Order: sequence, then structure tokens, then C-alpha cells
Amino acid sequence: MKSATFNSWGVGLRAKHFQDWHAASSIPMLEIMADNLIHHEGGPALWHTSRIAERAAAVVLHGVAMNIGGANPLSLNYLAGIQKLIERFKPIVVSDHLCFSQAAGLQSYELLPLIRSRETLEHVIERVDFVQQFLGHQFTLENVSAYVSYKDDSIPEGDFLSEIAHRSGCGILLDVNNVFVTSKNFNLDPLDELKRFDLNAVNQIHVAGHSLKEDFLFDTHDSLVCTDVWDLLRKTLETFKACNDRRVPVILENDNSEVILSDLLNELEAGKKFCLFGTPGTTSESSGRPSANGN
Repeated sequence: MKSATFNSWGVGLRAKHFQDWHAASSIPMLEIMADNLIHHEGGPALWHTSRIAERAAAVVLHGVAMNIGGANPLSLNYLAGIQKLIERFKPIVVSDHLCFSQAAGLQSYELLPLIRSRETLEHVIERVDFVQQFLGHQFTLENVSAYVSYKDDSIPEGDFLSEIAHRSGCGILLDVNNVFVTSKNFNLDPLDELKRFDLNAVNQIHVAGHSLKEDFLFDTHDSLVCTDVWDLLRKTLETFKACNDRRVPVILENDNSEVILSDLLNELEAGKKFCLFGTPGTTSESSGRPSANGN
């Protein structure tokens, strides 16, 4: 791999770090959580985010409540809120998750995986078409981590999301940690599963930490990214470089309120160097971190 200059690296913007970002001499690409700001016409969160975003290298907008795979009608009020955020922040990518989060009038606060069937695929494509026409902007779907499977699953995840992207024109937000977590939970090879995704449709990448429970991995976003996941990202970028030379944002996610910004940026820098120069990691699935020199 010659270089990683074809990627734009950044982190998720969190309220805890507002003051540190204001004091920073430069700001990388930032991912803004849409649901923290939707329908805000003022207030501290919108003010801080707007001032910081003005100085960022670029902005991507990420949501969690679209319910793109659900049976309930899509919320026009929610979509109007996303549209206003697009107008305000001019994000290069607008995304949410390939999942459902509402059913039978109930709201789940987890991102629940869909039954990967032909029927579901047609349903999602129809809803993605509607969202893109409403927003006037390409929409992007992220693969989620999974802890259950369905007897009616008939299409592998990567193939499923890739066909949605091909037929609707939407993008793919490839979450490398989610691929790793899901693969390990179902005794699959992460690299084989990753190769199922159409990299030509990928317009953003996520990397994050996870936790090891008694008999499964859990996508928690509250720990360091383990070396195995950094290594999977490194292999992803090598494959991406071989087939595509577009600039694709790589966003490091961390929702741990105790993490200070300097540590988060150090982890991002170490991960970048690992992806460029490091050797494959040998740590456990839920621990380990590349150092800045790639060792």
C-alpha cells in the first residue's frame, strides 16, 4: 500500500469535547450525530456544533432513528429535520443504519437486524428511494452488528446491502468493527464476509471498539479499537486502494464519556500508522491497540 492519502480520517463529534475543539488549532473530519440536533432552532448544542463544523476539514451526518427497514411509515417530520441539517452543515455523507428500530407501536433503542430475504430487500429499496427523493441527497446505509439470526435469512449481509446500493444508488457505510463482531458471533471469517461488500458503493468507513461478554462480542463503542479490528481495516483499505481511488472518510467512533479528546486523537493517529505500516495484530478480540510506530 503506497499511502493512505486517499482517505480522510476523523472522529465522531461529542458534546464532552466541545471546548477542546474550540481551542484546537485544526479540526479533522467530524461525524455529527443527527439525532442530537434534529429540530433544534437554537441552543448550546447547535451553536457549538455549528462553530466547530465551520472549521472542520469536512462533515458527515449520521443518524440512528430512520427505521429504514421497519414496517411503520417513514416519519416525514424526521426526514424534514434531516433535510434542515443537510442544508445547515452541507455534509458529504448522510447515513443511518440498515435495521429496524420500531415495531407494533414500540420504540427499540437498539439497532435490530433485518430478515435478509428478497421481500425485505424490495421493501428497503422502496424506502431508500423515497428518502433520497425527499432529501434531494444520496442516502447511505451502515451494516449493523448482530447477535441473533433468523430462520428466513437467505442472503449474506454483504450481498444484501450491496444489492440495495446497486439498485437504489445509495451508498454503503462499511462498519469494519460491526463486520468483525457479527462474524465472530456466528463463527464466520471476518475477511471473507467483508469481501462480500461492494467497495465501489462504499462512501464512508467506521471503526470502533467492542466488548467481550461471556460467549459473544458486543458493539459498545466504549473501548479502544482492538488490533484485530485495526488489521481488518488495514486489509480493507488495501483492497479499496486496489480497486478504487476515491477519498473515503474513515471515522473513529467512541461513546465513552470519560475519554479525553487528546487520547482519542492519539488512537486515531496510531490507527492510521498501523494501517499504513503495521503488521497484523495478534491480540485478543476485545483488547489491544496499535502503537504509533505500528508495533
